Amino acid sequence: MTTHDQLRAAGVDPPPTHRLPAPRTPSDGGLESRIRWKSPDAVVVEVTGEVDLCTAARLAALLDEHVRARPGVLRVDLGKVWFLGAAGIRVLLRAQGRAEAAGVHLVVDPGGSRAAIRALELLDRLRGPGLPVR
Repeated sequence: MTTHDQLRAAGVDPPPTHRLPAPRTPSDGGLESRIRWKSPDAVVVEVTGEVDLCTAARLAALLDEHVRARPGVLRVDLGKVWFLGAAGIRVLLRAQGRAEAAGVHLVVDPGGSRAAIRALELLDRLRGPGLPVR
């Protein structure tokens, strides 16, 4: 007899059970990117979709590829991103460090994406003055 059955037999309502949402399965369609503009001195990459744990590795590989090419400026346009999670923020921070080491000026543009704006504003608040970027 389960604990819930014992409680029911004693005339006591069992506590409500809470079900966790099913984990999200990785999908190939969650993140897209395209080079919107490219010159010898600058590259603009437009990212579309969700930047989360399932898609962060793809974004990291894309940014690493562009940083290795050493343009003067690498602009990441997040205007069409509808979700930017902690894994995506981590990728952007690591890309910033790699870009600085390579002499590339990395610009992260949230555009009109509310998700990107909120995530980057939260990051600014959490980092505060004088906190190191890792």
